Amino acid sequence: MKRLRNLNELLVRIEDIIKKVESTNKICLVHHDDCDGSTSAALFSILLHNLIGDYPILFPISGVEYVNRRLINSLKMMNPDFVFVFDLTVDPEDLNIFKGLILDHHIFMGIRQREEMPYLNPRSFEEKDEKVPPVSYMTYKILNNFFPQEKVAWIAAIGITEDHRVDLCKDVFEKVKEENPELLKIDTIDQESVEKSFYGEFWDMVRSGRMVRGTEGAKTAVFALIECKDRPDKFINGLTQHSSVLRKFYEKLTHETQNCLKNVEKRGLFLKRERVIIYEQGRVKMRGMTSFLADKIRQRYPSWIAYVINKEYGKRKSKISIRLEQKNRDENLVEIIEKIKEKIPTVKGGGHKSAVGVILDLEDVFEFEKEFLSLIRNKTSI
Repeated sequence: MKRLRNLNELLVRIEDIIKKVESTNKICLVHHDDCDGSTSAALFSILLHNLIGDYPILFPISGVEYVNRRLINSLKMMNPDFVFVFDLTVDPEDLNIFKGLILDHHIFMGIRQREEMPYLNPRSFEEKDEKVPPVSYMTYKILNNFFPQEKVAWIAAIGITEDHRVDLCKDVFEKVKEENPELLKIDTIDQESVEKSFYGEFWDMVRSGRMVRGTEGAKTAVFALIECKDRPDKFINGLTQHSSVLRKFYEKLTHETQNCLKNVEKRGLFLKRERVIIYEQGRVKMRGMTSFLADKIRQRYPSWIAYVINKEYGKRKSKISIRLEQKNRDENLVEIIEKIKEKIPTVKGGGHKSAVGVILDLEDVFEFEKEFLSLIRNKTSI
């Protein structure tokens, strides 16, 4: 397969594959169930519906570990003509009986390319983490190339906001101000300002789906975005079938979050030297609360690093989510995590410069924390 040199070539490669889709084809879309993956799924669904008059069959999953025999068998039962995978680091060989594409933006290694299922990632030509766009941005660009009349920049902007790429993708937010000026009444387009606008609520609404109701909730979020594509006001006010359900999820999440943030103030460990807040999450009934809380703590304490631990993630496993505000901190969380992995092999995961999530053995939590704080104190050595 020809090596890609820039984002334009990557988008053209995707468009060439999409052009092969016919109206009689059955399409399956496997996507990450977070905001970037769900907004990408909504945008791609709109594109396909305009192109062939039908929507893809959605398979939201919470991580690459769910690309397993159960998922493969579910896909086989659908007997699709194409399988598209968005926002997941999947090896094409794991889907070797299907054709389509994999569009990702995470750090990857050891990927085996297949002509009929290419793995496409801007990191193959872009070395700087802060220059790598989220999948929602790329999907929006493709949709806009096919159907420029669709005024759906507001949907792409939600995924971009989650992945802390507002500064990189300002063109989308400029488009939002043009198409839906009531959504972005801000003078400066930057991450902090956007999160304080309607987009903070949009972001929370979309991710409330998976947090309250798992993969079915993620589907609800995608369907809500699709049915409200021309009316973001209906989306945020819950005035359609699926957005109404999603709004109830959001209200439940908001109540739970307020209780958790009160506990952070009471029980959080505020390390002034490192400016790190360590908080051990208690038992909650919602999925993904660890990463959600880390974001909320970051927003409340923007000059601090938010470090949230969930010691009940699974059997003898823990999850740690870490966030920082790029505007106020210059640490690179991905580099820090990679350093720790060299000393603690059980650590799995990664993310972006300002947002990472890892899973590790319960007995390694103390050692991880010690290494992390040491690297923060000595960041110049990284």
